[in-house]
Amino acid sequence: MYKFLLTLIFTLSLTVSYCQDTITYLSDAIKENINPYKKASNLAYEKRDITEGKNLFDSLVKNKLIGTKFDDFNLKVYKEKNVKINRINKPIFIITYASWLVIPKGEIPALNILAKEHRDDMQFIVIFWDKKSDLKNIAYKFNDDIKVCYANENYSKDAHIVATIKHTLGFPTSIFLDENKNVVNIKHFENTVKIKTPIKQAIIISYNYFSKDINENLVNAVTKNKSFTTN
Repeated sequence: MYKFLLTLIFTLSLTVSYCQDTITYLSDAIKENINPYKKASNLAYEKRDITEGKNLFDSLVKNKLIGTKFDDFNLKVYKEKNVKINRINKPIFIITYASWLVIPKGEIPALNILAKEHRDDMQFIVIFWDKKSDLKNIAYKFNDDIKVCYANENYSKDAHIVATIKHTLGFPTSIFLDENKNVVNIKHFENTVKIKTPIKQAIIISYNYFSKDINENLVNAVTKNKSFTTN
């Protein structure tokens, strides 16, 4: 009964679904729906119901965030020129981190391999919620096919992206955008690689996890774009 009431409160509190012919930006969708989500989510975690908390996040993403237009953020790229999202003319795979997080063994090498494999059809971006100086010991681990970006509350121009992504979606989080910058999926990911896992095995595990996720998102993006053009 408790889980049912939580889900019911959350569902009833969310606004009516957006029309396909109206452009709704991710930031606006989050602002409109984040309060009922937080209320239900906080209640779930107070009860130590982790599963329900995850289900509420997945419901928010599926029903309110997928299909929205990703904001044209101006990203600060480490040791490169800034880049605006809309100037990237292909699908984008974004992962958010913080420099103080311990990134699981094998994850960065796996992402490097995937970014190289998809360099012609997708842009990989990692965003660290840090100042530029915090990235000096981590940025070099990513290859040139991955844009290493940073954003932080200390930079006045980062207020929008920090409020929209970091403070609402949390991290580490992956965000997949199609070539038109529509949100295809958002998820909290958990790397299950154990500390004692040999490095080669760790890379394979991470590679398989992200590869499966990327391929599923690519298929979903193509399917949704086809449905829009035929309607």
